[in-house]
Amino acid sequence: MSRAVSRDMFMSARRRAAIQDLLAELSGRSGDLLPFDQVQQRLRLSEPTGIAQLQEIPLDRIVGSVGRYQDFNRAFLPRAHLDPARWTRIDQLRSQRVLPPIDVFKVGEVYFVRDGNHRVSVARVRGHKTIRACVVEIPVRVPLGPDTSVDDLIVKSEYADLLESTSLDIVCPDQHIELTRPGGYRSLLQHIEIHQFYMGLHSRRYPSLSEAAADWYQKVYLPVVERIRASGVLNRFPRRTEADLYLWIAENRAGLQMRYHGKQTAQEAVDRFAQEHRSPRMMRWLGRLRRRRKRPDNR
Repeated sequence: MSRAVSRDMFMSARRRAAIQDLLAELSGRSGDLLPFDQVQQRLRLSEPTGIAQLQEIPLDRIVGSVGRYQDFNRAFLPRAHLDPARWTRIDQLRSQRVLPPIDVFKVGEVYFVRDGNHRVSVARVRGHKTIRACVVEIPVRVPLGPDTSVDDLIVKSEYADLLESTSLDIVCPDQHIELTRPGGYRSLLQHIEIHQFYMGLHSRRYPSLSEAAADWYQKVYLPVVERIRASGVLNRFPRRTEADLYLWIAENRAGLQMRYHGKQTAQEAVDRFAQEHRSPRMMRWLGRLRRRRKRPDNR
């Protein structure tokens, strides 16, 4: 393959990267690779100590880089400041012999390149589906998937803090609480701490936070979430999760009880909410309630 052909492919890929970056900026969603150092810090990852395993890994699950996360976009297309010389040389070598495997960290379901960013870029531009890699796996307590963005790391770091404080993933290994807004996990931690306080009032021994978290999850959180699932109300709130709706109901409990005329349980509130959520009048009431919560107290 001639150098001119490789260079043309590089220039075409760089133009595509510029377009994708512009669209990402207009949409408000980051098109950047995940920086491994930020992921390691925010998600409290341990230092990599495992033995590397040679594997064939999916290219579309490589979402970040240890050091060169600014040189390529999320699709590993080269950005404008990248020198084409190395990229085109690797593209030419690829057609002549088998390139050495790249080095990656595996975190959750995704991979971060330690060495071999240009090889990944060439393979992606060439339409390959997999690539040979020496993989070192790093355990993580928080789910990390191919769609995780730089912005998502803020919320996921709060989830990591919640698990670190409560050991909820250990005492309830089947749990999966996914929130979409910053501050949500801190609110859940407050709920668990309040639950811990009331458990202590009715017990001779004050429970640990992990014990309170397990009891809260089984007796408070799950019943409400199961009712949310059964009601189908979540279909009316795209891009939100059942945990988001649980938290909204918990935070607006007093307003819901006033609306529904009585001290009903959270599960009953879900049922009434599901019955009326289709009504335009209900949606207007929700809007007024949100505005009242944001309005400063002028008394």
